[in-house]
Amino acid sequence: MRKLFVICLALASFSACQEAPKNNAPGDPQAELAAITDAVHNFYKWYETGADGMSSIIFVKGGLPTTIDNVKFDKYFAIIAKSGYFSQLYIDAERAKFKNLEATTWKNENSDEEPLSGYDYNLFLCSQEIEDFKLLTTAPVEVQGLGTEKVTAILDLEDYTAKKFELVKENGKWLISRIFCE
Repeated sequence: MRKLFVICLALASFSACQEAPKNNAPGDPQAELAAITDAVHNFYKWYETGADGMSSIIFVKGGLPTTIDNVKFDKYFAIIAKSGYFSQLYIDAERAKFKNLEATTWKNENSDEEPLSGYDYNLFLCSQEIEDFKLLTTAPVEVQGLGTEKVTAILDLEDYTAKKFELVKENGKWLISRIFCE
């Protein structure tokens, strides 16, 4: 019995003397910055590889007035939800934005003749241009609001316009809640 006690004491002393991992502590700024950077970079990696077919879904019906094809609309947002990169807040806001456009602005627009208001650029790249995905997936990310459950992340694209995101922490994971296209 005495030997068992000595062995347990030795193991306890040994494990107590070991240094705890530095980047796993909750709220560790370096770990949070790395997780947010990964969320932004991995989102663009997912998007570059086809976004699970989402980018090929056209959810508007042509003609005047322009309307939403609800089956394709639901499929589009189901893919976004399944991706694991977006919060429900983002999905709800984007769905509401498009439903509002359909009920107002698109009543007087014909998608067969002109680009639609609010849908005339890439919603994830905030442009009509093809982006340098190598840069989007490796550029430094500046984060404002570290230590909170909601941050602003700015992807520094050197000579290009910076990409700006709002992310929220849900169940320990950083998710995009807004993409600023200004």
